[in-house]
Amino acid sequence: MTDAEKRALWRHWCDERGDFPPQCRDMTCGARTRTGTPCKRRDLYRSGRCKLHGGLSTGPRTAKGKRRSARNGKRASAGKPHKRVKKADDLGKSGGAVPRRGD
Repeated sequence: MTDAEKRALWRHWCDERGDFPPQCRDMTCGARTRTGTPCKRRDLYRSGRCKLHGGLSTGPRTAKGKRRSARNGKRASAGKPHKRVKKADDLGKSGGAVPRRGD
């Protein structure tokens, strides 16, 4: 059984429940880590990935994303910027593009 077939079977089981498919018992996340080796975690989401490689969003990082986020909900109606947007040129946690040494 291929990896894609196992992941499809996993998603079907997550949706329908019932008996756990024995083909999925040895299934791991499989996403590539920073070192290039496959992730070996076995606690998987419906996507077939672990919480480190397929988890929930961490929120907006760029100034554009923070402004778009600020327009949603009550803050937009009050005209107040999102609390993470400190000034107009705020680039967030990522800090924008940073030139590399060789460039």
